Amino acid sequence: MPIDYRYHIGSLVAVFLALLLGILIGIGLVGNPQEVERMVEGLREDNEAKAARIAELSEGERQSDMLSRETVAALIAGRLAGKRIAIVADHDFGGDPLPDTLRGTLKSSEATIISTMVLTKDFITLPPKVKQKVTRQLNLYPPPGVYVRTVIAEAIAQDLAQGRDTLILGLQSNGLLKTGTGSDYTSPPDAVLVIGGADSTSDIAPERIDLPLIKKLTELGVRVVGVEAKGAAVSVTPLYKAAGISTVDNADTPAGRLSTVIALAGTDGHFGVKDTADSFLPAIPLANQP
Repeated sequence: MPIDYRYHIGSLVAVFLALLLGILIGIGLVGNPQEVERMVEGLREDNEAKAARIAELSEGERQSDMLSRETVAALIAGRLAGKRIAIVADHDFGGDPLPDTLRGTLKSSEATIISTMVLTKDFITLPPKVKQKVTRQLNLYPPPGVYVRTVIAEAIAQDLAQGRDTLILGLQSNGLLKTGTGSDYTSPPDAVLVIGGADSTSDIAPERIDLPLIKKLTELGVRVVGVEAKGAAVSVTPLYKAAGISTVDNADTPAGRLSTVIALAGTDGHFGVKDTADSFLPAIPLANQP
């Protein structure tokens, strides 16, 4: 995995700035031009040495990143061949590259991505007018004490697991869902990848949507893996872990992408770098093992 050299580079820059400040102070205090010239020359030599070291560290980081990418590519190749994967993003990630990055990772592992579903803001907040329209049109009336969003999430899971698309397309037409190009909800998935983690609590509703969706899918025998980015301001991994599914809390990193593929292939556990992780990486079975 890549070694983070940024701390070392930052330290070298800080030292250089401190030396520069010292020289400037020295120039003000020393009246001898020869002494000033000697100090400037010393600074120049020191600066050249540090510049060379920074270049060396930067090249080391570049090579480490290249090694990570190539290693992960080799380890995931063919891991999900023949597997039908459905992706559910628990909110609109906008310009965040995480969903597209994971799609690329799954394709590299030879998975068949049968559908990509994105929950919209209207689903997460469910304004009264939208709530009334959807429940009436789709006949989704919750029993007492149950949230409408929860009923919708369970219905989505039911249809997703059984390869039915009528409800999902109805929710899409009402603006509660967005679906990726080429999505086919008539083909039941072997596994579902739920992508969570957000910048703000207002962007998601995991207790009302994610957890009922996950619970219903697992009840119906569908494998579910929940992931998020390493730097997610609002982490959903604790909730996903409590729901009993495998999790990856650093899915935006090479290690996290590898863990995601291995988890979707059937390895249970909680992987990553946060307190909820059991280990950094899962045990990686040989490629020719089931």
